[in-house]
Amino acid sequence: MPSYHFHVDDGALVPDVEGTELPDLHTARTEAVRAMGTMLADLGGELVGGGHTWMMHVTDAANVLLFSLTFSSIVPAGKVTFLPEDQMSVAPVPGDL
Repeated sequence: MPSYHFHVDDGALVPDVEGTELPDLHTARTEAVRAMGTMLADLGGELVGGGHTWMMHVTDAANVLLFSLTFSSIVPAGKVTFLPEDQMSVAPVPGDL
């Protein structure tokens, strides 16, 4: 079974030297998302508002990068209204009325 390594970078790289044997790349992707979710949940909301970025780099046994997951939190400096993309063409632009 192939070995996958889940390296975490939260500002300091934490290499996964042991790795985990998994049947295939699809399973490694599923495991990466599950593990990242668990780590973020363990922060108890500390990531939000801090402007931090967390990354998980998944490699094979030869240290070839297969994919990376990135999670970041950004808090706007002023008032920002969220507008879903499908509504963007409908909303009037100030000054265009």
